Amino acid sequence: MTDPRHYDPRLGDEDVAAVLEESDHGHAAHPTPRRVRIPDDVGHDADHPPSQDGVSEKQQKDKGSRKQPPEPWTSRVLKYVPIDLSWIPPNFTWSKWKPAIRCAFVCFVSAILMVIPRVYNLMGQGSFLILISSFLDVPSDPFLAVLERELIFLTFVVSAWAYCCLGMFLANLARTNINYNASLDAIQSGQFVEAGPTVILAVFVFFGCAFFLFIKARLGPGPYLFASIFGCICIDISMTTAVLFPYPYYQIGQVIALPLAFHCALCIIFSALIFPCTVTAQYTHTLFSVLDPLNEFLALHRTVLTQDPASEDFKATVKRIVDTLGKSERGLGQAAANVRLLKQDIVYGRFSPTKIGDFQPIVRRLVTRANGMDIFFTLIEPTREKFPVTPVPSRLGTPYTGSPMSTRPATPTSPGTPVPGSPPNGLREDPEQAARRRRNLQKRALEQSHGHKSFSRKLHLRLREHHEEHQHHQVHFSLLSLAHALSPLARVSTTSSAETAVGVFESQRYMAIEASRLSHPDQRDVTALFVHLLHESCDELLETTQGVVKGVQAWFAEVRRGSFEGKAKIEKARAERLAKLEALSAGVKEVLQRLKKEKRHRVLDPYRSAFDPKHVRAMSGIHEPPPHRYLFHCYMYQYHLMRFSSILTEVLDNIIKLEKACPKARLWWPGIPIRKMLEWSPWTPSEYMDKVDDEDPDIIQGIQPEWNDDLGTTRRRDPDALPPTNAFQYVMHWVYESVTALGRGNALFAIKAGLLTVILCIPSFVKASAAFAYRERFVWGIFMGQLTLARFRGDTTFGLVARIISTFAGGLIGTTMWYISTGSGQGNPYGLAAVIGVCAPFFFFWRLYWPVPPMTNIILFVTTALVLGFSWQNTHTILPFRFMGWQLAWRRFVLVVCGVTAAFLFSFLPPSTTLRKYQRLTMSTTVSELGAVYCSIVSFANTREHQEIARGEIVQSLVAIRLKLKRSLVLKTNIVYEFSLRGRWPSERYQKILDLQLQIAYLLSHLMSVVEHLEPAWSRAFLRRTRFLDADFQGDVLAVISMISTALRTGNPLPQITPCPLLDRFMIHTHGLNVIRQEADDDYGLPRTMTIDTLENEQYLCFSVGVTTAFGIVLRLDKLMVATKELVGEQYHIHGIGVPEPRSPPMGTRPSKDV
Repeated sequence: MTDPRHYDPRLGDEDVAAVLEESDHGHAAHPTPRRVRIPDDVGHDADHPPSQDGVSEKQQKDKGSRKQPPEPWTSRVLKYVPIDLSWIPPNFTWSKWKPAIRCAFVCFVSAILMVIPRVYNLMGQGSFLILISSFLDVPSDPFLAVLERELIFLTFVVSAWAYCCLGMFLANLARTNINYNASLDAIQSGQFVEAGPTVILAVFVFFGCAFFLFIKARLGPGPYLFASIFGCICIDISMTTAVLFPYPYYQIGQVIALPLAFHCALCIIFSALIFPCTVTAQYTHTLFSVLDPLNEFLALHRTVLTQDPASEDFKATVKRIVDTLGKSERGLGQAAANVRLLKQDIVYGRFSPTKIGDFQPIVRRLVTRANGMDIFFTLIEPTREKFPVTPVPSRLGTPYTGSPMSTRPATPTSPGTPVPGSPPNGLREDPEQAARRRRNLQKRALEQSHGHKSFSRKLHLRLREHHEEHQHHQVHFSLLSLAHALSPLARVSTTSSAETAVGVFESQRYMAIEASRLSHPDQRDVTALFVHLLHESCDELLETTQGVVKGVQAWFAEVRRGSFEGKAKIEKARAERLAKLEALSAGVKEVLQRLKKEKRHRVLDPYRSAFDPKHVRAMSGIHEPPPHRYLFHCYMYQYHLMRFSSILTEVLDNIIKLEKACPKARLWWPGIPIRKMLEWSPWTPSEYMDKVDDEDPDIIQGIQPEWNDDLGTTRRRDPDALPPTNAFQYVMHWVYESVTALGRGNALFAIKAGLLTVILCIPSFVKASAAFAYRERFVWGIFMGQLTLARFRGDTTFGLVARIISTFAGGLIGTTMWYISTGSGQGNPYGLAAVIGVCAPFFFFWRLYWPVPPMTNIILFVTTALVLGFSWQNTHTILPFRFMGWQLAWRRFVLVVCGVTAAFLFSFLPPSTTLRKYQRLTMSTTVSELGAVYCSIVSFANTREHQEIARGEIVQSLVAIRLKLKRSLVLKTNIVYEFSLRGRWPSERYQKILDLQLQIAYLLSHLMSVVEHLEPAWSRAFLRRTRFLDADFQGDVLAVISMISTALRTGNPLPQITPCPLLDRFMIHTHGLNVIRQEADDDYGLPRTMTIDTLENEQYLCFSVGVTTAFGIVLRLDKLMVATKELVGEQYHIHGIGVPEPRSPPMGTRPSKDV
């Protein structure tokens, strides 16, 4: 006897409720009486249904009342500590203490040099700068990175000195009173200040500081950061001092450059002598940290596949899996930054730094495939991501009939026709009502299951009786719509009552898709079955892979060890390590092949009955083969697990190859020319990019500018002028581009910062106040103000708060240390050196690992060093500024407050840029780049026979986009300092857009992986099924990407009717398990009729994974459109399109007014 609920997976997904419409003789069954219930939570987001878990309040209360394990006493003590100290235990390791001890030695030696009279006299009045720079520019990095940074550092300082000498020379030409015999007291009184030379010096201050601050903003985080800061400091001190002298005082720059030169020498020497570290060693340690969370990640995967998907433990485990993988992903940025210097590294060992660097892209692919395994949980219930639903704006007393009007031809899945058994557009069924309706449908199925009937006969009867059932549900939907209109909750659907609902059009159509294509009556049982089958098929490989990860991780931990041991010991260790690696490689390859050939076919068991009637069903509770999406979801997990294991195998093979090819240690020299060692661009990844606040929203580090033209020959055009055709036009075009570049973000910021510097220098440039400004060290306020000013107002405000707090705390610490070292005396060199020597290791441990914003950290210790160093200088030199200890600290605090307050007020003057706008511009840039990468991947898939798109550029672009988005999370924290009287910043909406872009970036990476493994014929079939070669569909996709990017950049509202939902047209044809539609013209040599052999084909697995990935990309583009609409709003409303039409009024009555 044939089950009337039988479903043929070869024909496509059909609504199970519609198949239950007929009895054995083809007559419609009596419908189950239905009741209207006014929804209580119409405006509730569908992503968070109130009773989705099925857990009652009593159960939750009982769960919350369970006895928790006792809390450790250390945690209880730390609760009462005002400072968070939880960061100390993870960093309290010998490997973390080594850089801190190295930095402490530099600081201690700097203090000794400062207190030695002969060295102090050699360095001059700026000797305290050697102590300050030891806290600001710390040698905690590998030797090569320190060498690069210190050379750039010294070059910038010396260049600034030379620039100041030029300014002094030109200013002296304008001086009327040149007196080389003037006394120091007369000079410091300001009586030789003249207007002409002062103006020239002010101009040099403006252009010099603007240049260095432009470099700081343009090149962003990297080796130029601290160099540009000290370049500004050199100009500030030199020019504000030179204005007092009646002759060109060129030696003033030497007072600054010489102590900093000593500092650079100390950093280079001690980074080479005290716990020296190479870039290769740091890189291997970074890869070790990336692999470490993957052990727990794989263990959690083994655990979650044994749990019931409907349980709370399942959800909790999935969340832990996502969090664990996030720890691994955070190390990829540091690994990418280390690769830049690997080719320049000088090491003694068995393996070349370049060869070790080849592991970075492989490990990056490994982590990306791990993310692909997690996507499985976003596809199944109850952790599936659902589309956000916006309720229909209703008019009181106007019941709805009819169906939504669509601008596209109706399709089998179009929401133009209400789906039997599903809620009407704009409404969600009460969970109890939905469960009752599902039980009624199942009851009817069992009552009508007598007799034999072919599936084709049922499909025929379904089409014949669909019209009658449609009319019945129209009445039902009209009543529910009326109840919804009468419900006062229907009008409360947005965050603010002043906001209108957005995304209504997309929400209505997605609800129809959810009801007709993404639901199943036995959803819970089917999901549990497939999770169990996945466990049976994948657990062995997960266990083996976990052991391989541990073996690879151990190799990276030992790769730099043993190079200086005895030959016999080295050979023995090498042989043992090689044998272990070969055993791991052979084991994982065997298990992987067993999965590919046998075990992965276990997920096909529920479908075998559709192809072989003699095959026994896999589970008695499942009465029919499930829809094809369940198989595709399992294939998604299996594919990424197999790729994860294959990439691990590739890592093992490369390691074994290196072990065999390099038996002896040798000295490895840099592999690139010296002239290229200092090359740097803002697109280059940096080891500092996660530690600073300034960044350009229009630049994605890691993507070269020429990669932006990924659409072939497309290029931006000037709408106001044709391309130049002669030499004169080329010159004028260059001049125009140069001038307009001054109006862009970095140039405008540099000009504004230069103006602020000149304004702050006015007290030092005016004759009446020059002596007072010099005597009270106004220069501290000058460079504190210019360095506080940032491109974005929020960063400037944060700098105001952070610098004031840090300066106050640093002043207290420095004052305490000073009085401990000297008491009431005038400075004791032994006491000062002893205090600094004791405190330095702990200070640098906090300086390196304290998880606070870098500005707060740096200013705290710089202020401490300044109070100590300047107090010592004031007791051993003849200066008008003769304060020490507390008197010095509070004056420093006052000057800092004045400088940062001036920067804060100046940040409000135009041009003023906010972090709020930065977030929008960043997301606009990343959306645009995602669109370019999407086109490149489709082009890559479409040109498999003759590749024209570089794979490496695509992969690196996706990684760079993900890192850019994750860094924006850090920068977003300062938005709270941008107070606004207009209203709160919609942080949750921006977070939603950011999360969706991250998901799209990962899905594009997965799509690229699938496309690489598809054969040309299967690739064509994949592009055909996903409509990626359909010009109409691709036009809609690219239009959506362009609209989103433009709306985020300009803030303009989006049209109410857009090409979204794209998923509606993506699923226009019902393929089911089939590769090629029956009516397709070309089958590319692939089978039109589905067989079990085709389902077992590995190419079919890749094909199904590609389809599922494309589904995820299209779904998230639709969600991204709605999220963007929530941010910028909608415009261009056309009444009556996309929502149910009102019932026609009786003749002679006036139609209701459109509101």
